[in-house]
Amino acid sequence: MNEYIEKLKTLKGKTIAVVYIFEGENAKGFAHYHIWKSRIISRWLNAIEDLGCIPFIIDVRTFVFKAMNNTLPKIDYVINLNCGSKILSSMSLVPSVCSFVSIPCIPCNACTITMGENKKVSNLIAKANALNVPKSVNHPQENAILRPLNFGSSVGVKKGKQSNVTNEELYQEFIPGYDATFPIMYNPIKKELDFLPGVLYLPNNNNPEWYFGENEKIVKNDYNNYPLYYLSDEAKSKLINFANSFPIETFCRIDVRIATTQKELSKDICSKTINFDDLFFVEINPMPTVKFGNAFDLSFNYISCNNDFYVCTNLHKEVFERTNVNSFLLSSSMLALQKN
Repeated sequence: MNEYIEKLKTLKGKTIAVVYIFEGENAKGFAHYHIWKSRIISRWLNAIEDLGCIPFIIDVRTFVFKAMNNTLPKIDYVINLNCGSKILSSMSLVPSVCSFVSIPCIPCNACTITMGENKKVSNLIAKANALNVPKSVNHPQENAILRPLNFGSSVGVKKGKQSNVTNEELYQEFIPGYDATFPIMYNPIKKELDFLPGVLYLPNNNNPEWYFGENEKIVKNDYNNYPLYYLSDEAKSKLINFANSFPIETFCRIDVRIATTQKELSKDICSKTINFDDLFFVEINPMPTVKFGNAFDLSFNYISCNNDFYVCTNLHKEVFERTNVNSFLLSSSMLALQKN
């Protein structure tokens, strides 16, 4: 624990670049279905200052230009906020450049983005790690769900009969049950990936056919969030092994369906241990959004004395005046990449 405190102190004074998307960017290969705006960017800038570090904010094009021309100031870390690209190759631009100029990139490198954000590839990796993956569907049927391969935020997700499924889409059996997500991040005391509390999305109608779709994420008025503290050792082990396959070094989020045969959902599931056999892989997000009220923010606030991150967060508060999910994720990510 003393080692963790001393390492946190060494982070002060580092220069951290926040590389964001300029909304006026007109490159043909850089179209986005979603852009992280000022309320998300500002949280990372505040986190940098909370750690006593120096922020350097720069748009993607300028960052690439200056990196290639060797005119960047000394940068210790980059936070990559280039998200939501319609073309997956473009989404990996910032970490590719970081690799070229040897700057650690948070949250992940280009390989992890292209493997994790492509649902077909991540499903194959999930199968290779013996996770439960919904069966592929090759003809229109009601008990099925379609997901675009490269999009996040549930954009384009449709349930039910779908015809003319393309190679850019994944069409799978729909699993009746609960939608849930498990944030995973580097534990700087254990020096390995570990679980934050999971987050359960429980619809007001308690219908096991409900799913956390694009409209539900926008409207936010027909469901409630609850913490999931109890995950079986088998489930933890297999999900961590899966995350290490990419590899995830800093943080990510794994979305799942928790299968049930009950006709109605209930928050009573939160007091029970979630068994591996009931978990069905949906997707891994190696570049999760971190903002007020979303999964990582909720999960951070759910941390209790029974969670492995409880000690970490309390020690973090001893070193830094302000500690929130962004500053904690940032410091832990910096330490994770330091070990290399």
